[in-house]
Amino acid sequence: MSGLRFTRRHALGLGAAAVGALGLNSASINSTAAAAASAAAGGYPKGSRPLVLNVLQESSLSPAELTLATTLQGQLARTGSEGLYLDIPSLGYRLWLDDLADRYGVRVRPGDLWKTLERSRVAGYVLFRQGTSSVNVATTLAGLTGAVAIEESLEAAAIRSGLRKVLDVRDKDEQWVWDHYWHRLRHDVVIEQKEDWPERLRDYATMAGAFAFFDGNSAFRTKVVGALDDDATVIGWGDATNGEDTFIGPNSDAGVKAIPADHARNLSVLSGIRADRISQRGPVETPRPDPDAHYVSFLITDGDNIQWMLGDFPTDPRWFGSAQRGKVDLGWGISPSLVDLAPSVMRWYYDQSGRGGGAGKDRFVVGPSGGGYLYPSRYPKDALDKHTGSLAREMERADLSVVQIIDFDSFPDTALWSTYLKRPQIDGLIYLEYSRYDSHKGKVVWANGKPVISARTMLWDGLPGADEASVIAELNSATRDPQSTAGYSVVLWHAWSKSLDNVMTVVDGLAPHVKVVPPDTLVKMVSQHAKPEA
Repeated sequence: MSGLRFTRRHALGLGAAAVGALGLNSASINSTAAAAASAAAGGYPKGSRPLVLNVLQESSLSPAELTLATTLQGQLARTGSEGLYLDIPSLGYRLWLDDLADRYGVRVRPGDLWKTLERSRVAGYVLFRQGTSSVNVATTLAGLTGAVAIEESLEAAAIRSGLRKVLDVRDKDEQWVWDHYWHRLRHDVVIEQKEDWPERLRDYATMAGAFAFFDGNSAFRTKVVGALDDDATVIGWGDATNGEDTFIGPNSDAGVKAIPADHARNLSVLSGIRADRISQRGPVETPRPDPDAHYVSFLITDGDNIQWMLGDFPTDPRWFGSAQRGKVDLGWGISPSLVDLAPSVMRWYYDQSGRGGGAGKDRFVVGPSGGGYLYPSRYPKDALDKHTGSLAREMERADLSVVQIIDFDSFPDTALWSTYLKRPQIDGLIYLEYSRYDSHKGKVVWANGKPVISARTMLWDGLPGADEASVIAELNSATRDPQSTAGYSVVLWHAWSKSLDNVMTVVDGLAPHVKVVPPDTLVKMVSQHAKPEA
């Protein structure tokens, strides 16, 4: 989410005194330490591969039960033998569940929340009060102690199920957690999640043993991101009331990236699949350029948003679920973090590419601005170098070669782009000015012999020059010379105000000399055939 998009010590474990105070056993300590160790070799914390999943319909559970279910889900994901899965049939979660069963052999069955709890090794609960910050406190301490979070209305049922109270945090907030437990929590990942949502992301926070918090754009939030490791990740979403740059900016200043995921479910389960490498369908074809042609790529916005990729993106006819898909080459953004967070989902998207019998294919590029949403010009130099190193490794594993960038007034800064383009895995960058994306009208700068291509135009409802007729006219009159950078165009289409139907309206209106190619092909063509401007 960005710009004009209008929103939208890794060691864990407790000292002996703390263990005694919380009444923990060694099994819960060990499961917490195992979750920390899962990310020790790089990437993100991952659950264990599930063998059987007890499926619960999210709509059948009360808010209090949802918090219990997701913190239990996170604990079960640490062992992988028997797990929980929240199904929402109208969203992509049914696709991912079916894929886990069909491709990975996971056994699925209807679940019962309380029976699953009683079969688990979980012995304790952290008591919280719905509608207060204590839900984030309980989520954090559930991950730290091996317990589940129990809302006060469910306490009697929890006791009947054999659980014993570990802590009562009904009057506690995130500042209290910071004061007492920050040194015990991981510093590479935190979860930014509103207290209003009882289930979303809480399974992953519990599994990972991560700090869950929400405090708007406050001094406390600035303190939290400032205390994180270089190139750490805030998974979730902040307060975008006054623009998303109000929290992405301070993140970037601290050398911290964000992954929009505040509506995500089942990440603790989906992360349990392992993949060394996931390949897109077919190689990038670089056609022999027609000397009388203009080449264009259409690329959707907001590919950094993994909650969207997990939710209605694959099913909604505006986007990847469109019947129009497959009729033309298209570019889609994707977060490379999915190679660890949800590799089965990434593989599913790649496998679907170009299906439908048409001549077009779907190709994926990295969403803004790399491994997560950040403003590169505001990232500290050492943190950015660390970021692009890990990004390049993720891109190699995920078969990605092009990165979208969102930033402020930094397009000419070739030294900045060299931090990305010195990596052999990265062929080029597509630059979007924060407001508006097409401010640089298709200009290209070069770093390390590779192009940084600015968006020439946009499809965006309500913005001047961003309607279908204007885009058609601009592309049809554009330079016809593939040896010039002016012979190429990237069109960004706004995911929230335009659909694939709108893109096809433009495609149908293009003159015969305007040829559509995927964005990674266009980047290669610019690299191989276009001469840098004097």
